[in-house]
Amino acid sequence: MEKPPVLNEELIAMNVQLTERLRELEEINDDLNNLLVSSEVPTLFLDPCLRIRRWTPATDALLRLIPIDVGRPLKDLGWCFEDPDLLDDAALVLAGISVEPREVHTEQGHWYLRRILPYCTKTTPINGVVITFAEMTARKHAELALADSERTLRRVTDALPALISRVDASLRYRFNNAAYERWFGLDRADILGKPVVEIIGEQSFARARPRMERALAGEGSVFDAWLPFQGDGVRCCQVEYIPDRRADGRVTGFFVLVIDITDRRRSEETIKRLNAENRARAAELRAVFDAAPVGIYLGRDSDCRDMEMNRAGAEILRLSEHANPSLSGSDAAALAFRIFHGGDELASEDLPMQRAARIGESVQGFAEDIVFADGEIKHLMASAAPLRNEAGDVYGCVGILADVTRTTQAERRYREALERLKLHIDRSPVASLEWAADTGILRWSSAAERVFGWSEAEALQGSLHNLGLFPEDVRESFADMVGGLVGGLVEHNHCLHLNQRKDGETVWCEWHNSVLRDGDGRLVSILSLALDVSEQQALQRSLREQTEQLAEADRRKNAFLAMLGHELRNPLAPVRNALDLLALGNQDRAKHDWAYAVIDRQTHHLERLVHDLLDVARITRGSITLRVARQDLGQLLHQALEVVDCEVRARGHEVVLEVPADPVPVRGDATRLVQVLSNVLHNAAKYTDEGGRIGVTLAHHAEGARVTVEDNGQGIAAEAMPSLFEAFTQGPRSLARAEGGLGLGLTLVKSLVDLHGGRVEIDSAGVGLGSRVTLTFPLDAEPAPDLSAGSAVERASSRAATPRKRVLVVDDSAEVVEAMSELLSALGHEVSGVPTGEAALDLVTRMRPDLILLDIGLPDIDGIEVARRLIKLPERKAIRLVAVSGYGASHLGSDADLFDAHLLKPAGLADLQQVLD
Repeated sequence: MEKPPVLNEELIAMNVQLTERLRELEEINDDLNNLLVSSEVPTLFLDPCLRIRRWTPATDALLRLIPIDVGRPLKDLGWCFEDPDLLDDAALVLAGISVEPREVHTEQGHWYLRRILPYCTKTTPINGVVITFAEMTARKHAELALADSERTLRRVTDALPALISRVDASLRYRFNNAAYERWFGLDRADILGKPVVEIIGEQSFARARPRMERALAGEGSVFDAWLPFQGDGVRCCQVEYIPDRRADGRVTGFFVLVIDITDRRRSEETIKRLNAENRARAAELRAVFDAAPVGIYLGRDSDCRDMEMNRAGAEILRLSEHANPSLSGSDAAALAFRIFHGGDELASEDLPMQRAARIGESVQGFAEDIVFADGEIKHLMASAAPLRNEAGDVYGCVGILADVTRTTQAERRYREALERLKLHIDRSPVASLEWAADTGILRWSSAAERVFGWSEAEALQGSLHNLGLFPEDVRESFADMVGGLVGGLVEHNHCLHLNQRKDGETVWCEWHNSVLRDGDGRLVSILSLALDVSEQQALQRSLREQTEQLAEADRRKNAFLAMLGHELRNPLAPVRNALDLLALGNQDRAKHDWAYAVIDRQTHHLERLVHDLLDVARITRGSITLRVARQDLGQLLHQALEVVDCEVRARGHEVVLEVPADPVPVRGDATRLVQVLSNVLHNAAKYTDEGGRIGVTLAHHAEGARVTVEDNGQGIAAEAMPSLFEAFTQGPRSLARAEGGLGLGLTLVKSLVDLHGGRVEIDSAGVGLGSRVTLTFPLDAEPAPDLSAGSAVERASSRAATPRKRVLVVDDSAEVVEAMSELLSALGHEVSGVPTGEAALDLVTRMRPDLILLDIGLPDIDGIEVARRLIKLPERKAIRLVAVSGYGASHLGSDADLFDAHLLKPAGLADLQQVLD
């Protein structure tokens, strides 16, 4: 059936379109075929099963394909390049996984960059793969050459000790050598790409950054600096920055060359410091050379013809400092000295320096004498040593001269002193002996021979042990002494020993021992000095006995002071009672008389106590003075009996007196002899019970006049007899005793009797058996004086009434002045009184006194000064000046001549009457 025209038209049109499309496809196919044929890139198309679909002609050389290979699997083909991962990579691409291009090379050395991409269609995203092989042989060879060059460069840079790196414009590392890694202790991977500041540290980066910026600006630089690197401390580096320029001149970075010059810089600084030190040492040596106290001489030629010396050397030789002192030099004839050794003059070639330079050996301790033209001689000690160069050849000499003149003279004096010392030691009373650790004698002085009796020859053959110096009873203390010294416990000691002499006698010796040790502390010897102190020991024993006696005397003194207080209070009590009675105003005359008698009697008792004390003091000082004259001992005995008459009658004693009718002449002081006799009689009356018997006998004896006083009283114990004549000593008594006394009576008796050349003895059969005192005095052999009538008249006239006188009383005690004034006024004299010396001197010119009673102790100026000033007054010749003091006239010394008389306080009526007469 015939088609409709419309449909035919559509078919014709469609056919035309298809024809046109077919033509286009043919053209496209032709274009694609031409493209593939003209492409030089080997390209291989594979289907999803990796079978050959198509390839370009350039692929034939790689895969050796022929037309019948279309449809064959790729794995069945053989190819002439190494690509073991080709199939695996193709499978990955088919799976939709992209793979990186790979470099493959043929056996002929051609290199290709293999890429695998998916073959995509509109209907199928991956419908196979396309493999291309881009030729890269030339580039690869260039890369390999470049890599080889880089390896060579790195080996070179790594071998260099300097730090080499490249830094880009962002200041990051792009290259570094091995030294860089060693310096910072980092791997290359830890450095490349890192900022410079991170590697070298902020401190070093801050110092280097300005130079880095200048390098990026195209300016290179080189500098040295001490840079701190983190982790490596401070290092001294020489740093060079080199800009990295491209062909167009653009700077893309810079190269850094760092050389560690720390050791070199330190070596330079060390060298500089050593040079400075050497210069300082040279200056010091020069200063030492100039300031040395010994002479130093330098000879810089082998013959020592030209020498240099220091200041001390010039002074020793008496030359100027810049003179040539060489006796071998050209100026030797002008030198005004000669040199001697052992008395012989030395030639110039025999001098120490010339000799040392000639033989090449040192000369030490060479003694020489230098004699100057004016006769001065100096003793010198010379030393010399040759100077050698690096080859060991002698080129000169150095010499030293020490002036030992003073030392030599001192040694001579020392030897002489030692000799004198030995003579002194030999003559000294101190025994000197030196002994070893085993006590063997090493040295024995003459004094030791005198002290111990052993001769030096005998002693040197023995020891302290076998000489028997230490008896058996002191051997233990001797062993302690030796052990302490030898054992090193002490270096010296001092001890007292009883020693035995050769003749067997013993002596006390005071030993002073000293240990001598050597430099290693070993004992060399022990020196002992022994002094005979036997007399001192005896004296010490005597002193100990005296000390005991003094202690006993002190005890007796204390007892005496207690007794003195008691004895002084005893008479004060009745005086106080009598005064109280008078104060009551009782008009009974009998009571008044009783009170006056009590006061008078007790006052006399107090005076007696005080006089006894003063007499003992005078006798002790040796200041008592006797008024010696011819005396009748019988009359003096009667006077003594009158003194104790009241006491004898009060106690009811019977006194039996036997006195020759003729005088018994003796020479002595009447007052003191009466004092002696009355003291003896007083003791007999005191220590004899009431109603006792006292026998008093005076008789001539072969030894002189003898007075015996014997009583039947209390007697004396035998143990008290030895101390009866000592001061402050009494026999035993109880607190209830009524006798009183100070225990001074017998002391005074013995002292006064001794002063008269007599003797006193006391005997007693014992307590309760009475006692006997015997006094013996030398008889006076001179004829008795003729007492004429005229003398009697004079004595009678002296007793006439004393005329009225003007009397000045000077005393700082108002009561003494008042009492004395009342007494003198009662005697009919005109009296004035003042309390000070100045007032007395002022009153003398107005009052014009006949008599001045002057107290010595005054508040303003003392009585002695008043007496001195009175001498200058014209009124002094008409004044009788009497010193009134509690001390004896001897206490005034030479000042006693300023006074006409002296009164002891208290001065009684009789004393005043005597000075008034």
